[in-house]
Amino acid sequence: MKKKLSLAVCMLLVFALVLTGCSGAASPAASPDSSSAPAASATASAGDVDWPTKPITLLVGYSAGGSSDLGARFLATALEKQLGQPVIVENKPGSGSWVAWNQLLYNTPKDGYTFALTNLSVLFGAYDEKNPRKETMDDFELMANQAIDYQVIAIRSDETRFTDFASLVEYSKNNDLLVAAASTGITSGEGSVAKMMEKEFGSKITLVPVEGAKDAETMFVSKNTDILFNNVGDTTNSHKKGDYKVIVVFGKERSTMLPDVPTAIETGLCDYVSFSARGYGYAKGVAPSIVEKMTAALAKAIEDPECVKNMNDMGVEIKLYTGDEYKELLRNQLDTRLEIWGIPKK
Repeated sequence: MKKKLSLAVCMLLVFALVLTGCSGAASPAASPDSSSAPAASATASAGDVDWPTKPITLLVGYSAGGSSDLGARFLATALEKQLGQPVIVENKPGSGSWVAWNQLLYNTPKDGYTFALTNLSVLFGAYDEKNPRKETMDDFELMANQAIDYQVIAIRSDETRFTDFASLVEYSKNNDLLVAAASTGITSGEGSVAKMMEKEFGSKITLVPVEGAKDAETMFVSKNTDILFNNVGDTTNSHKKGDYKVIVVFGKERSTMLPDVPTAIETGLCDYVSFSARGYGYAKGVAPSIVEKMTAALAKAIEDPECVKNMNDMGVEIKLYTGDEYKELLRNQLDTRLEIWGIPKK
């Protein structure tokens, strides 16, 4: 009797093992791109994924100490609170951030442990006349926008030829104006404002090339140029101190940093909107579950009160966009500039 019972038990065990083996054989094989932990698979929810379990690197395509670098460091500190892991900022300056982005796209595992500061050049690279890029926005997994910095025009406090945007436009139709700019073409916010004024009003504007925004401001203050094309972040403090006067902001609404300055839309002269945007993204190929979790963490970090205060103290306005809304924000600005420059969309 005991022998029969033992035989029956053994048969049941063998049957169970066969069923288990068949079940395993029916599971799809992991793809080469999903070599990370099983919890990071595309089917895992953001709450299930076992990530992060080690420090995370944030690539910044600018030198340490600038406003873009500082903004990234403020974000990194806030992000550590959300993820419970150190976020290490690594500066990789050069080629308008493409040194950092090339490392992200081609020399970094797609495991969610390296992301980068992104901006409009992710889209504009393909339209750069001097150094066109094969990469497009589709090569990035854009997650969250942290800040928008609208372009502005400023005049000197003692300027008498024009006092506001309307009188500047009228003056520029019949008089040449010198403006310093760090870059030109579609990739340049300042250059695009000049192109818009030329196209919309027939303005006579000559751009003087300089190394950076600070050099442009120095030439303007020393009266070597007539007006200043810049952005809200770089002009807020000087405007408030009375060093010079910002007369128009090229935003959809007034900047909270410069609430006394009208938008171009308010003046009724044009509806042009131009800005630089700072956000964060992965290279395409990171598991969706990790992207989802990182996007949620970024959104909370961007709106962290201490991070917001630090950004505002620099004159930078926080504008959170995530996912598809972030991508749409960038696409709209690309379309605006393509129209201004008369360039067909690729």
